[in-house]
Formats: sequence, structure tokens, C-alpha cells
Amino acid sequence: MKKLSEGVYEFEKEKGMRVPARLYTSEKLLGELEEGAIQQGRNVAYLPGIQKYSIMLPDSHYGYGFPIGGVAAFDEKEGGVICPGGIGYDINCTKPDTKVTLEHGTYIRIKDIEKNIKINVLHPDLKRFALKESNLFYYLEKNEDKELYKITTKTGKEIEVTADHPIYTERGMVVAERLTKEDRVAVCSFKGVRYQEAGEEILVTEEDIHRAISEKASLGGHALKQITNFLKKNNLLPLTTKSKAIPYLIKIMGFVLGDGSIVFPSKSKGTTWFYADKKDLERIRQDVIKVGFKPSRVYERTRKHKIKTYYKEYEFIRTEYSFKVRSTGFAALLVSLGCVPGNKTTQEYRVPLWLFRSPLWQKRLFLATLFGAELSSPATANKYNFYCPTLGMNKLEKLESNAVEFLTDIKKLLEEFNIATSGVAKVKQYGINGKAGKTTGFRIYFVSTPENLLKFFETVSYEYNTKKFAKACLAANYIRLKEGVKAVRAKTRLLAVQRYANGVPISSIVEELESAHTPAQFLKHSVGTNHRNAPRVAFNFMSFQEYADEHSLGENGIAWDEIERIERVPYSGPVCDITVNDEDHNFIANGFVVSNCGVRMLSTNLTYKEVQPKLKELMEKLFQDVPSGVGSEGRLRNTQEQVDEVARDGALWAVEHGYGTKEDLERIEENGRIEGADPKKVSERARKRGKPQLGTLGAGNHFLEVQRVDSIYDKEIAKRFGVYDKDQVIVMLHCGSRGYGYQICDDYISILNDAMAKFKINLPDRELVCAPLGTREADDYIKAMYSAVNYAFCNRQVMTHWIRETFEKVFKKSRDELGLDLIYDVCHNIAKFEEHDRKMLCVHRKGATRAFPAGRKEIPKLYRDTGQPVLIPGDMGLASYILVGTEKASETFYSTAHGAGRCKSRTNALRNIRGEDVKRELEAKGQIVMATSHKVIAEEAPGVYKNVDEVIRATELSGISRKIARTVPMGVAKG
Repeated sequence: MKKLSEGVYEFEKEKGMRVPARLYTSEKLLGELEEGAIQQGRNVAYLPGIQKYSIMLPDSHYGYGFPIGGVAAFDEKEGGVICPGGIGYDINCTKPDTKVTLEHGTYIRIKDIEKNIKINVLHPDLKRFALKESNLFYYLEKNEDKELYKITTKTGKEIEVTADHPIYTERGMVVAERLTKEDRVAVCSFKGVRYQEAGEEILVTEEDIHRAISEKASLGGHALKQITNFLKKNNLLPLTTKSKAIPYLIKIMGFVLGDGSIVFPSKSKGTTWFYADKKDLERIRQDVIKVGFKPSRVYERTRKHKIKTYYKEYEFIRTEYSFKVRSTGFAALLVSLGCVPGNKTTQEYRVPLWLFRSPLWQKRLFLATLFGAELSSPATANKYNFYCPTLGMNKLEKLESNAVEFLTDIKKLLEEFNIATSGVAKVKQYGINGKAGKTTGFRIYFVSTPENLLKFFETVSYEYNTKKFAKACLAANYIRLKEGVKAVRAKTRLLAVQRYANGVPISSIVEELESAHTPAQFLKHSVGTNHRNAPRVAFNFMSFQEYADEHSLGENGIAWDEIERIERVPYSGPVCDITVNDEDHNFIANGFVVSNCGVRMLSTNLTYKEVQPKLKELMEKLFQDVPSGVGSEGRLRNTQEQVDEVARDGALWAVEHGYGTKEDLERIEENGRIEGADPKKVSERARKRGKPQLGTLGAGNHFLEVQRVDSIYDKEIAKRFGVYDKDQVIVMLHCGSRGYGYQICDDYISILNDAMAKFKINLPDRELVCAPLGTREADDYIKAMYSAVNYAFCNRQVMTHWIRETFEKVFKKSRDELGLDLIYDVCHNIAKFEEHDRKMLCVHRKGATRAFPAGRKEIPKLYRDTGQPVLIPGDMGLASYILVGTEKASETFYSTAHGAGRCKSRTNALRNIRGEDVKRELEAKGQIVMATSHKVIAEEAPGVYKNVDEVIRATELSGISRKIARTVPMGVAKG
């Protein structure tokens, strides 16, 4: 790389590069630029028909194919191409049979998710690695006709994904093709049971509730009717196997039969108590709420205990946590399902018969919650081998037969999971002398072979007991790791014996086969002794505790797993992906943790002093009136045909439907409508995704910000743009084409991938998928892409209308009094045909802004003698800028930066930044921050972006645009 001038650097052409790669940046920003982004800039220089340079702007950072902040122009006459990676795109997929972990301990093949989209996904919080549930928004599918990456770990987990699919590692999310054997990947060994729909069977009727209550309580007046009406209102009567509440009730029932109790004191109202660790009680409380009842807070008390066992009397002090549900209806519901009120050791009960007719995953829920309360925790006898998990039960001596019956029921349920257990054994030592009389203990234990323990730990495990579940996950990984080592030792021993039998000297055998797990002594012993049993692990193999200490990731069973091998396997067929409604954007696939616009500005006639007293009210109303967040739906209820009209007419559609004025259109790039869009080239899936999202802000780095003018550098041009004074209030809006544009790119990737093969285009990076300009494939993609551009113009225009309405409501002034005139609207991710150096070129701007100087006919007449306004948002803690295009920007095809540019990934931000802290710090400075969650704030915190002041300095240093005014945030709304 060489320095050409202040703010301009260049990589000269290498073999295969058609043009040099140029960086427009400062020395400081250059030092912060990722190596991967620089390589992407160089890769772009290989594209056919590229003109002058592959360009990287001051805010550049790593993207998909192109770096974000990348610009490239292509000449059709010289074989130039259209490339989605140069416009803004991201896609990653897995094989259709990949198992996705769901709520309630279930899984489903990813290809079956489209018809089960309402199911919640279980996945880790990437900051604390606690498992949580999130709903699904979208199912995506495309064809892959080349290869997949098959990753196998040392515990035997396998996944096959496209090269660009991110997998969580110690380096954060890393795409499959960039993984190495030195990486450790995050895994969860729990598999669960395949999800299936339950059949329709009535479990609890109104008569059942009446019977349960009348046997235990004497309720006067209309109490019984009120209870049944409440249950009906909450869709709990009649209760069927298909009721939404049934999975939660099964879990609660299993737990109550273990560490809970139902009481009807003095024949009055029923109360259900729960006893567990504080964190586990919170999970149970949330499930009680989901069923429709209100639990108490968690109580805490320290108690002295005295228990007399067969061996001796024990006295101890412990802190006990509990909560209660004071609802007779809730208690009656549990009793009707099969729980018993009162002291369980003094009463007969069995596993309910209806549970034997339920789907396997519901049986697992019951067992796992009972085991969470009553089954022994995973533990090792000698640091390496696990004890048999044991389930015990105490009954009055006269009820011994019932204890045997209940444990036999449990055995029968476990047989359906192919989990072997012992017979029911009477253990006299388990009995105690209690207040109700003398009890006898009974138990069953799980056969402790590795195969049997793996079936239990990976399939059934524990619910409502985080510590036991986490230990079971780690134990499963440890067993698989240990069994893998034993298999290697057995195979090596067999080879050593065969070599020795064929006359190979021991010294040569050792030289050939010695490894960390098969040392010389093992090999010598193998050929010198007649072995009847399979080898055990080496004496230096880590203990279970050592494994847990080294590999645990958080406290919820997620672990680091080492990569055994990475293979590229030929594949032709569909691949799938899902979009999860969560800030972490991840899910668990085959046990692996994996992942998955433009700006406008309005001026106002308001000042900082006028807005500040009403700022909180204003931001709350804006947050309410302008829908935001992942998958958010707008206030419009358009038909599919109207969405197609939007794709053709852009912001013009909005103005014609009352969302703005003709003056607005004069201040939008392309007058808010780019010619050549054709919604017929847009897939049905993209059209469906776009239909509900029109008029929504979205998530990620999209925002709505109320700002004040901090500095004015060119008063004359600023005044022409509508910026008159310091402390004038400005509104900035940043959003794009939402899922509509994303899906269009997704649909055309496979089409353009085929075009590359058809036209024999070979490139160093498969993310640079493209098609030659002038071909059917390129023309179709451009028409579809322009549909997304028009959708984005209209999206911002509709939201602008709602912003104006909100200001009118809050300040009780008319639009004319408030101003709220559009300064300008610029595109960020687009490819457009423009004339440069007397050539018509297709200019790709990915995370870049057009910056035409004075005189260009594409600029609105209002600004033609000043140059085009350039709007550059910064982070929510620093500033944003208004600039103007310059003649020097001809070097960059009149392009400039589009923002501050990220310097930390979202994963890194979530790991190191607390959204609550950021919000507190910003609000301490007088700023109001509205967001759908604290994690959104953490992802977009000031520290994750480059310093926008330095980006603007670099922009001016290189001469590609000139600053006019600086604004600072007062309030921000984020999705």
C-alpha cells in the first residue's frame, strides 16, 4: 500500500486484479480498519468491467462480499457486472435435515419450520449464556449447487452449512469457511424429543373442577361459578391436550409431585407452594403467568431442620426459597390433572393415564420436571465415571404397594425413550419416622453404561433445575469425549497387535502410532498382553470437574467444543435458514450455536429551548407512532396489489395517498421514484414479507433521532438547506426496505450464482456472486432491486408523515408553524446507472452516499447551484453531519461516507456493554433513549462505532465532500 496524498491510499494491482484498490481515510482510521475489510476491497477489484478503482471510504468495515463503505463502478461495454454484495446483502443456510432446538425440550428439522412458524426457539443469550425462548419470524430457503462445509467436533457433533453461515466461537460469530481446527465452537449437548402435534383429547371438564374443589374446600356464594368462569376466560376449560397451557401445566404438575405442595387449609381456598433455588423459581413463576395465574413474589427464610434417618439424626440450617399461587382454580386444575393435595407420603397416586397417551415430548416434560425436583444430580464416583442417577420415593408402610406402582409407571415412561432402569428396590434405610407415621423408602436407578446415560442426559434431562440440567449437558459432552478417546485407543491397540503379529518391531510401532492418547507404554502393553476388555482412557485424561472448568460457557450447559475436522462436501439441493425475533439473532442447530437503507433529514422551526421541556413526551409519542423492532408491522393495511404499486411508484405513492407533499418529492434522491422497477420480478415470498412492514423503522442500526444544531461551518449553504441557527431542532430518520429488500437479494443469489457458471466468471470470493450487465439475469435483478429502492423511499415518506403528525400533537401547532421541511433523502445501498467521464456506468454504493457537486442535472433545482446535501449519521452518543458534494469526489464516482462505521461487532458489544448502563449515561446528559430492549442499546452503543468526527475529518482531508453543519442527539428511538 502506498500513500497518494493526504487521506488517500492505494493497493496496486496484483495478478488478477483489474484495477487498484483505493482507501479514502485518515491515518488513525486506517489503523483501526480490519484486515478482512481490506481484503474484501481488494477482492472487488477482480470483478469484470470494474472502472478506475475498487473504493473504500472512511467508514469502511467488514461486510458481505464488498466491504460496507465500498464503491465500485462497472461498464457494460467492458463486460461489467451487477453484484448484490455491492448493494447490501447477507445470507447463510443449513441443510434441510438440521435439527433446531425448540421450547419444551423439543426439536424440529429446519425444513419443517415453515409450517410450524409459531413454535418458539430455545437459544442462548450471548452475553450471559442463559437459555431463553424467542419466537420465529421467517423461514428462508434457497438452492445450493456447489458444496457445504461439514464441521465435526471432538464430542461427535456434526453440522453442514453454507460457507457463509456464522457459527459461534471464542472469536464471536465466524462464518464456516473461515473456521480453523484451532477454533472452539459453542455447543449444547441437549437434543430433546422431536416435536409433534398432540391429538385432541379433553383432560379436564367443568365437572372435574367442581369435584376437585368440593372434596377439599367449602366455598360459599358464587365462588365456584367465578372460578370456572375465570378458567373458561383463560381458555383452561375445557382443558385439552391441544391447549396452549398444557405444556406448562405438565411441567408444573411434574414439579409439584416432587418439590411442591397443594394445600386447602381449614377447607378454605386452595394454595399451591413451590420450593427450589431462587433462579429456578423465577422460571416456574413465568410459566405460571403464561398459564394465566398470578404468583406471589419469591419468599426467602432461613430455617433450622432436624431429620432422623435410619443412620442418625441430622440437624442443619439452610436458606429456603419459595413462592405460592393463591388460587383455588389453579389448585383444582392441578388436582384434576393428577396431583394430590396435602402430604404426598400419606396418599396414593399414580402417573395419570392420559399422560401415557400423550406425545413423547409431553412425557419428557413430566419426567424432566419430576427429575429436576427428585432425581439425583449427575456426579462422578472416581472423578471419571458417573454414579447411577437414582430416583427415590417415601411412603407410609401401608402404602408400599403404591410406591412400587408409581415407580413402575416411571420405568414404563422411560422405556419409551429406550432408557434402562433397575427394578424397584425397597430400601429400608430411606425410611423415616415422621409426624404421619413410619415410612419406607423405594428407589429405581438408571443403568450407568455410557450409552444409557447419554440417552438420559441428551434426551430427557432435567427441567426447572438449572444446575442439574447444566451438569447433565456437560456430562454428556464429557462421556462422548471420553468414549471417542477410548475408541481411538481400541483402534490403535488393534493396529499395534496386527503390526506386531506381522513382525514389525515394537520401536517401529511406537514411532508410527504414538500420540497423546496412545503413549509408548500403552502400545508396548498392548502387544505384550492378551487383552479381553476394551481399553480405558489414559491415566492423564482430564477428570469431569477439570473438563467442566475448562469447557463451560456460562452456567447453563453451553460448552466449548474443539473442532475435529472441517470438510468441504459436494451438495446440490435446498438449504434453509430462519430469522429469530431476538437481539442475539442465533439458534441451536444440531447442537451448534449459530447466527443469522437510507437516511433523510427534516428541519424544524423549533429551538432546543422549546423542545427540551417536552422532549420525553415527544420521544415516547414518536416511539409509539412509528413502529420499530425486528419483524415489526406497520399501521398501514395495504393489499398485495398496493405494495406492488409502492414498488413501482416509491414516495410518489405515499404523497398521492396523503402521506406528504409534492415539495417532498423534489428533495429526495431520484425524486423518490427510480425508473425501471418491476414488481413482477419480485418473488411471492418477498412480496409477502414487504406487505405488513411498510411504514416501519426496523431494527439494528436504523433509528429515528431528534437532534439540535451544534455547529454551522458554511452559513450560506446551510441556510439553503434549511439550517439557520445553532440550537435549531432537526429530525433524522434512517431505515430501508426491511424484509422486502432482503428477500429480493436472497432470491437472486442462486440465480446470479448460476449466471457466474454460465458466463464462466471466476472470482476469489464466492460472496461476490454477480451477472454480466445486459443479460436477462442482471436485468431481472436490477428491476427487482429497484422495486426495493422504491419501497424504501415510500417507507421513509410514510414515517415522515407520522413524525409530522406527532410533532403537531405534542406541540399543538400546525405543520406550517413547525416547519418540518424535508432537507434531503439519500440512498445508502444501491446500484445506479450514472454518467461519469462520458461513460454510462453502473455505480454500486454499499454503505456509501452519493455526493454530487454543483451543476449535476440529477440534483434537485433547489440545490443545483450548491451541490447535493450529504447526510452522515454518527452514533447516538456523539453527532451527525450535513455535508455537500465536491468536484474532487469524481475520483470516487461522486461517493462519500454514509455513517460512522462499526468498529465492534454486535456480539462483542453484547459481551462487553450493558444497555442499561449506556441508557443511564446518555440520559444523565439530558438525552432520551427509547428502544425495544436494552440489548438493542448495547448493540448500537457509542463505543461500537468509529468516531464520526474523525470520519468527517478524513472525508474532508481526502476532499470527497465538505462539512456544512454538525448536529447532536437530543432523543433517539431504536428498534
